[in-house]
Amino acid sequence: MSTGAETTRPTTEISVVVPVFNEEPNLRELHKRIVTTLEALGRSFEIVAVDDGSKDGSLETLKAIRAEDPRLRIVQLARNFGQGPAIYAGFANVRGKIVCLLDADLQNPPEELPKLIAKIDEGYDYAGGRRSGRNESFSRQLGSRFLNWIIRRTTRTAFYDMGCALKAFRRDVTDHLVRFTHHSRYLPVDLAWLGVRMIEVDVGYSERTVGESKYGLLKLLRTSFDLVTGITSAPLQMLSPLGFIFAIIGFLMALRVLFVRVVSGDTSQVAVVVAVFFVLSGVQLIATGLMCEYISRIYIEVQNRPYYVVKDVDE
Repeated sequence: MSTGAETTRPTTEISVVVPVFNEEPNLRELHKRIVTTLEALGRSFEIVAVDDGSKDGSLETLKAIRAEDPRLRIVQLARNFGQGPAIYAGFANVRGKIVCLLDADLQNPPEELPKLIAKIDEGYDYAGGRRSGRNESFSRQLGSRFLNWIIRRTTRTAFYDMGCALKAFRRDVTDHLVRFTHHSRYLPVDLAWLGVRMIEVDVGYSERTVGESKYGLLKLLRTSFDLVTGITSAPLQMLSPLGFIFAIIGFLMALRVLFVRVVSGDTSQVAVVVAVFFVLSGVQLIATGLMCEYISRIYIEVQNRPYYVVKDVDE
């Protein structure tokens, strides 16, 4: 088993990385459309499918496709590590000078890849898709916009759809990415840190026809929280001003209770005191939870476990 990331010298022009998790119904059509699109460009290419511990017949389907087309290479992870590790495992095993990224759910049409490749040819280090024609639920759109807003604020980039899985990179960019050792990895953040030349391109978008979405509203919210706590200490820095504000509020409420008691002799101010107590207790629990979140991340990092484990690479 391989637990690290070993980059190889480019032996083809284009590599397409496809993380796969329980996407058996889509794989043959996906392969056909990628091949048709890239053959039309007249450039050499490979497809690197990363099986992220699928429980359906995805791996068997991939092997059957590879038997027909050796341009498909399969990276099999030891278990389900998640989409992020699967992407980086793909980056670590590419051979192309240009590296494209594409989900296996066919929501981002492979036919849009040439638009991104053209931008890399123009000299950009990274080209990301910006989805148009999306017809998602209000809650899903709200979660996506919130996540994109957080990314823009934290990375100070002008992109508006960093959640689009359709991306293209210059090979040296992905080589830098796979050398990172931290576990809280987010492509937009890592790209911004590298200072690469980036551009966003309008691309089409299709609704999922088979299979189930791996991202719901709750997962998007969790991703947003992980993103903020994983790349910045701002939440912790906000605790001191917040505590100071609530301390002032508590002090003013205490003065009010004292004033009412002295002026009118009213001693039934217990409800106010109890309300203030619960508010301050809530703030304290939130602060404790945030500190525990950061401590848990430190614990994960100091264990120095690999980001993913590759079980097999079908060359």
